[in-house]
Amino acid sequence: MRMFLRLQSKIIVFLLLGAFAFGAETAPVSVKVSLSKDKITIGDKVNFHLLAEGKGDVKFGPVDLSSYFGAFEVKDHIQKGPYKSWGKTKLEYDLVITTFTTGDYEIPEINISYTDKDGTEKSVSTAKLILRVEPVKPGPNDKDDVRDIKPPLTIPHSFWFWFFCVILFLVPVLGFFLYDLFYRRKAGNVLSQPESSRPAHELALERLEKLKGLQLVEQGKVREYYYFLSEIIRSYLEARFELPIVERTTSEAYAELRNSGKIKRAEITDIKAFLEECDLVKFARVVPESEKIENDYLTGVKIVETTKFVPPVPEITSAKGGAVK
Repeated sequence: MRMFLRLQSKIIVFLLLGAFAFGAETAPVSVKVSLSKDKITIGDKVNFHLLAEGKGDVKFGPVDLSSYFGAFEVKDHIQKGPYKSWGKTKLEYDLVITTFTTGDYEIPEINISYTDKDGTEKSVSTAKLILRVEPVKPGPNDKDDVRDIKPPLTIPHSFWFWFFCVILFLVPVLGFFLYDLFYRRKAGNVLSQPESSRPAHELALERLEKLKGLQLVEQGKVREYYYFLSEIIRSYLEARFELPIVERTTSEAYAELRNSGKIKRAEITDIKAFLEECDLVKFARVVPESEKIENDYLTGVKIVETTKFVPPVPEITSAKGGAVK
């Protein structure tokens, strides 16, 4: 009797195992989903993994995951397969997701379609997943209100830093004064002090002749030549019309002449054009042609000749009382 019962129990176990194996065969595809974490804080990233595998020649259909993760930002998306491994067809998806709002988020059932070895189209669904997103916990030093703006950082500088800053500022200023002093000293023979007993135009014409005799243009010293040419005309205008012309810029000198009412407007225009031409050579390093240099010299002579002081001719009275011109 006991042996019969034992045999009967073995038969029952064998039948159960056979039924289980037959049931497993009826579901050839299985799917698994998982999250690397089920709880994150705002902005944290979490990994989502989906694995679908089927026995034999199972063909998986395309899976559009975008409709299932609309509440998340997908930072990365990787698909593996379908590929064969140990007699099975596998399909994997790896996603990196995040969100910036708090709450409990449900990743719904994902439908996976496939075609089995008999050509029958079927589908299988994954389980639901819940992801909890919590706010960032305040630290022990955090305040309830917005923190004050931090003061600007002070970058310390050594003595040499400020020394070179001052030097770099002073070098161009010192260079300008040395340049001006150098040319004024070299102009000693040309720009001599005016003699009060001689008319200004005579001194200017004499200086122009001396300038030509220095042959600066022939020596390639065109800038020096124009410096002297400009100073001669400026000195003449200052002495002739008693106006501060020498130490003025060209635009300031033009305004002085125009507002004085002592010189014709057409002559003022010629003087302004002449001084601007000299400035181009002196400061902008423009090198004019030889013909232009000669014309500028003649323009300087013309300015002196057309604006020089001509004393009126006195009238001589005859014995009969009439005026003789």
